[in-house]
Amino acid sequence: MNIKKSLESRIRGWVPKEPLKLYLHKMTKPMWWKPFWISLVIVTIATAILFFFALHMPLQQLIIGTVVAFVAIGFAYYIRIKPSFRVNRALYVLLGVTPLGFFLSVTYAVFLGRYVTGWFMGWLNIIVTIGILITGAFIGDWIGKRRNYQLPLSP
Repeated sequence: MNIKKSLESRIRGWVPKEPLKLYLHKMTKPMWWKPFWISLVIVTIATAILFFFALHMPLQQLIIGTVVAFVAIGFAYYIRIKPSFRVNRALYVLLGVTPLGFFLSVTYAVFLGRYVTGWFMGWLNIIVTIGILITGAFIGDWIGKRRNYQLPLSP
């Protein structure tokens, strides 16, 4: 008797031939999904026009700012449409570097900075700051591991 038959007789149920098809179902997107991205692009264009005419912003700066905004919108759309393990892990590390690393460096500067700055001169103080940011990255990666690198509200 092979393994599949013995399992069927023990659990007295049906063992699917293709188990992946049971768990793969596409989640439907909410009704506001498409209008949200369209309105985001329209608001970006309207803001650029407003800055050009009302605030008399130079055209070169306006074009560069609009291109950067569209790249950021495209990256956000890509994260939501095609989530992947590597991109999610990179985002958790970035989360650890930016807010957590900043918080740790501010706490270092407020509580220990004036005492340690006299001892560490120049490059050593920069190395301590970089070490604090790396610690924030490790904390962000640890938080991501605990969440299995799933972003909130991801499909």
